[in-house]
Amino acid sequence: MQKKSRLKKTVFLSIAALAILFTLFLLFDFLFPLDLQRVSKPASQIFYDRNKKVLRYKLSSDGYWRFPATSGEIPPLLQKSVVAFEDKYFYYHFGINPFSIVRAIYHNATRQRVIGASTLTMQVARMMYHRPRTLASKLTEMFNALQLEYHFTKKEILTYYFNLAPYGGNIEGVKSAALFYFHKPLHELTISQIALLTSIPKNPNANRPTHRKHLNIYRDKIIQKLYTQNVINKDQTIRALHENITARRIPAPFHAPHFTDQIQSDQSKIYTTLDLNLQRFTLNRLRSQIEKLKNAHLHNAAALILDNKTMHILAYVGSANFFDAAAQGQNNGITMIRSPGSTLKPFIYARALDKGFITPNQELFDTGLYLQGYTPQNFHKKFTGKISAKEALQNSLNIPAIALNHILKDASLYELLKSAEITSIDHPKAYYGDALALGGFGISLMDLTLLYTALANGGVKKEPIFLMKNKSAKEIRLFSKEAAWLVSDILSDVTRTRLGGYWDATRDIPKISFKTGTSASSKDLLTVGYTPEYTVSVWFGNFSGQKTKNLTGLRAASEVVLDIFEHLNAQHKLSWFQKPNTIRKQKRCVDAIRRQTCRNYTDDFLIQGITPALPCDIIRPETIAQLITSGEITSLEDLRTNRCYTHWKQYNPVITTPANHATITLNPLLPKFLKKIKLNCYTFDKNQTIQWFIDTQKPIYAKSGQPLYRYLTPGLHEIGCLNKEAKLTLHEVVLKEE
Repeated sequence: MQKKSRLKKTVFLSIAALAILFTLFLLFDFLFPLDLQRVSKPASQIFYDRNKKVLRYKLSSDGYWRFPATSGEIPPLLQKSVVAFEDKYFYYHFGINPFSIVRAIYHNATRQRVIGASTLTMQVARMMYHRPRTLASKLTEMFNALQLEYHFTKKEILTYYFNLAPYGGNIEGVKSAALFYFHKPLHELTISQIALLTSIPKNPNANRPTHRKHLNIYRDKIIQKLYTQNVINKDQTIRALHENITARRIPAPFHAPHFTDQIQSDQSKIYTTLDLNLQRFTLNRLRSQIEKLKNAHLHNAAALILDNKTMHILAYVGSANFFDAAAQGQNNGITMIRSPGSTLKPFIYARALDKGFITPNQELFDTGLYLQGYTPQNFHKKFTGKISAKEALQNSLNIPAIALNHILKDASLYELLKSAEITSIDHPKAYYGDALALGGFGISLMDLTLLYTALANGGVKKEPIFLMKNKSAKEIRLFSKEAAWLVSDILSDVTRTRLGGYWDATRDIPKISFKTGTSASSKDLLTVGYTPEYTVSVWFGNFSGQKTKNLTGLRAASEVVLDIFEHLNAQHKLSWFQKPNTIRKQKRCVDAIRRQTCRNYTDDFLIQGITPALPCDIIRPETIAQLITSGEITSLEDLRTNRCYTHWKQYNPVITTPANHATITLNPLLPKFLKKIKLNCYTFDKNQTIQWFIDTQKPIYAKSGQPLYRYLTPGLHEIGCLNKEAKLTLHEVVLKEE
């Protein structure tokens, strides 16, 4: 009876003690909760292309290669291997194994080789906090292990272990190790590879494959243990022991770094729109072109390819070599702001078509312009005279583009760029002036390409898409579908007429619309081409701003664009744009200056609902002066029957030189007769006599268009030209000697 009483008392005290201990544990668990963020550390990211090929791994925010695995991804054999090697009683203890602790204390006190007593749960606690290896840390680690066992299942704890375990260097987690050491997902690991991975966390820097002198020692030990515990059979054991494993760390894939750097996402797996095969083809083609033209001081390039229907980015090459420090390869040529050269001219023509100012065969004048001190020239330094709008665009003439942009007024290129939300155009319109039409501002290759996709998409600009799950939400109409088709039709003839031999040598080139651009001093060399399916833009140049030697967008970039389209056409047969039903073809008079009898009556395309009407001010005073000089008219009176005669009669004489507000610098060592400046002025009435006024000097009589040479002293001068109708034009000019 007494024995039974003592037993009851012992049981009661034991239960009471356990209850007190458990209560204390709950109290401490409440006061010092686990930091659960430490079991879900920042993950690395994997970027995939549209076909689920790996583009790039990106380090976690704390600098580790860490790809978390779900419990379902971890092979059962790998789980059994780790439990057998690290903690065979894992499924039986509550986070701490008292027997292992006693064994370790006895062993470490009586022998030289130190052994541990950490369970897998304690190892998870240690990997969570990385405390210094002290007795206090060990006790805290035990408490944390109890917390883990209380809050999580064994399966969850084992998954935490596999995701937190170190595998050498900055590789953390078994999924990361499988990728970097074997280039495999977990489910494809062999028994031998599983055994090797099992051994690494015991001493990660010493045991990782790249550092181990005796690669197979631990692996073989684990394989034997799996056999003795009947986890694998004899045949599996023999094959695993004889499997040859190469000791190396596989470099992380690093395709399209400029593209992936543009993507902000908190997802660990990111499925992009990029086509890796097309990306590689484009990059290799850019590199071969740079190699071909390197003697012309060309060192870098960028290219962008978009699917016009979906707005998916299919290729995004920011530079020819990301790792080329000399060429500043880490700069991004697609977001970089550079001059577009002549590539914006098609948008001026699109707006002019919508206004009815031009039709494709409408005659324009390519003559000199003198715009408040700005005297633009064509690329070839010559003037063509009369030319159709179609030919002017195809030949990328500067003067017709500026003249059209000038008469568009509040519907000009500036307003189009602002409505298209081109952020690099951030000054008032007057700041850019007429040079805007020739690329007198900076724009990114991305924005330029998106403008061209509007031509391919019936006049509507859409947002680019980087991720497969996204869709282009915002749409901005820039011009009509009719204007888009007409411009595309005009630009489709450029390739054949301007590329000559290269076009003939290239097989299977589909019909494409095509525009080139070259900035001042040949710093930026551009070509943009498009079909209904794709828009391709290519830039060549130097990130340093260094000039290239005698290169143009046509010579440098066009061949690459054509090769890309040939490649695209081989993958998917390209089509051409369908003409809108609202465009009709009919004969009309396309004379630049209408007279009583039409001189050029031809077939032309007209947009339904728009009556063509060339504005009077498209014919500037300089044009009339040119007509008189060429003998096409004797004076403005020859055009009396034209509807614009009254408008033109209001023109003052035009001083073609010197330009208004010009500053002329002269060499002081030259004699006076070599320092004379040229004066030239045109009037348009029958009486061709003009008078020159220079400051307060007496008038000088001359003939319209007759150059006059005069010496002027250094300083500010006012120069005037007066015709017989008492119309006066005044220019100010400054002369300097230095």
